[in-house]
Amino acid sequence: MHPIVFRLACLALLAGVLALMVQESEAVGDKVSECCKKVSTLKINITISGFRLQKKDPPCVKAVIFKTTEGEHCVYWRLAWVMAKVKELRAANKNSTNASPTTL
Repeated sequence: MHPIVFRLACLALLAGVLALMVQESEAVGDKVSECCKKVSTLKINITISGFRLQKKDPPCVKAVIFKTTEGEHCVYWRLAWVMAKVKELRAANKNSTNASPTTL
């Protein structure tokens, strides 16, 4: 193979590999994890089925995320009703996991 053709083939291969690497890094960067960037202080008046805690990691703020039939709600974690609801949900979850199996 002629040296110039060999160099061109190597450059083409290198360009292809670099293009794939850039495309892959952009794909990883496009993955956006949803989080609460602001919170509500309003009491939720629909059934709350669960919750999860979100740590502060800008732009995400510290929050309690309540799961309801209408979706998830980001709520300020220091409100008295929020702390009471979290305690209630934890107790309900603990009781359901500690229930002893029945035998027939």
